[in-house]
Amino acid sequence: MEKAKSKKISITAVLLTVLFSVVPVFVLDATPSTVFWTPCTVYFQPFMKGHIGYDSYVRDNSMLSNDYGFTLGVLPFKEIQAEVGYDALLPVASPATFKDANYFNAKIGWNEGALLPVGFSLGVFNVGIDNNVTNLDVYYAAIGKTFDNIGTLCVGAYSGNDKLLVDDNGKADASGLMASYTSPQVGKFQLCADYMGGNNSLSAWGAGLYYYFADNADLLTGPVFPLSKQFAGSSKMMWSVQLDVDFDMVPPPPAAKS
Repeated sequence: MEKAKSKKISITAVLLTVLFSVVPVFVLDATPSTVFWTPCTVYFQPFMKGHIGYDSYVRDNSMLSNDYGFTLGVLPFKEIQAEVGYDALLPVASPATFKDANYFNAKIGWNEGALLPVGFSLGVFNVGIDNNVTNLDVYYAAIGKTFDNIGTLCVGAYSGNDKLLVDDNGKADASGLMASYTSPQVGKFQLCADYMGGNNSLSAWGAGLYYYFADNADLLTGPVFPLSKQFAGSSKMMWSVQLDVDFDMVPPPPAAKS
């Protein structure tokens, strides 16, 4: 078990080191690219395109910590894309400390049509810095394809820290399947739904509606339904409101004069 644990920590370190090593010096606060609840998407932030996200979750008797984030595209290549990010979940619940609010993420892969007809992403998220408290270290892989007049379908799988991802009986339940659907955009609106299997604190499905109020900004809202009784204090449903804004980290070059 100790050898397997050491190997997993090494994989996490390598993936994060490789991706963060190509990032200029910026303070990163972010979530990975997601559909609604899951990272089951083959979308990547374009190179040097920043993304600020704010996610809130309200349950029947209280709110969960808000997610404040920033994600950055870090590879300038057409064929291979990558992004890195950092999440701050605030406020942290007592008696947790600010250390428990910090989570890192990274992923690499390609867009549809770049190397294959389907897009692909391989990544890790919820990499916390408090051992066996916040280091869920969830690895995942996903493939996706957009179909005309139907939308984008994506499927994947994940596996995380089995010391933290357990079922309702306290037994390890750290792996599962993921799936997502995003409809074609109609005017300023777009529907989405996604699913994260298993029976742990991350297992849930949700559906939401995007409203694009600007070319670089949208508001997403809808319900999330847990698959585990331990999820969010045994809540049967939460309502999420998410704000996303993209921006250029480096100003684009001026347009050529005609």
